[in-house]
Amino acid sequence: MADVPHAWLLRWLKVPSERQLPEGTVRVFNAAPAYLNYRRALLALKQVGVLAGTVVGWLFISRWVPMILDFPYTRPVMYALEAFVWVGYLVMFPVSFFVIRLDYELRWYALTDRSLRVHEGIMALREKTMTFANIQQISIQQNPLQRLLGIADVKVETAGGGSGSHGGDADLNPAEHLHEARFRGVSDPEAIRDAILERVRMHRDTGLGEPTELVTRPPESASVAGTGSPVAAAKELLTEVRELRGALASRRAP
Repeated sequence: MADVPHAWLLRWLKVPSERQLPEGTVRVFNAAPAYLNYRRALLALKQVGVLAGTVVGWLFISRWVPMILDFPYTRPVMYALEAFVWVGYLVMFPVSFFVIRLDYELRWYALTDRSLRVHEGIMALREKTMTFANIQQISIQQNPLQRLLGIADVKVETAGGGSGSHGGDADLNPAEHLHEARFRGVSDPEAIRDAILERVRMHRDTGLGEPTELVTRPPESASVAGTGSPVAAAKELLTEVRELRGALASRRAP
């Protein structure tokens, strides 16, 4: 992909060329290179459908329209419309693949110290931020084509998501649920899931709306002969027993 049309399209779409990561970013993940091939395969299937529809339309216009509409300029007008459709198809074919490549390059997923953020989209920019304290469920989803390419989606749901959340790819299902976010096309879904779970465990809700961190401390090592060791405690207990025995014996003496 040439640098000149790349920079021109970024300026035309008013998309920042550099990532604007949120404050406190801990880790950043990107979609795998295989995700670009995945999107290209889906687009190719769509283009085949459009091509088939264009061919069928061409055959219909050339054979049936002149028989149905018997006007002097019916055939030239139909041919002009069909030619316009073909020109639009030939122009949009490479542009659509270019936009998919640009979408792949500008797609990223970030984990901060308190939340996660998903940045995706070119024609329609979408950014989602979810706090770890509100995350309720994390799952890995993979269709047969993704399994073949070695990629998967990590689905994150927050409170209120419910079972009616949508699935599938963004192009196949643009109306994604407001209470879910997806790390799409990643090659290490287990690592991303574990990283999110670790942050969620560190930011469990206290019930007052404030996150709390679960701090783990290593056990303190005790010296065998030092203060607070089991041997020292046993000696101290033995001394107290002897003193108590001596006090009882002195009371019983006449």
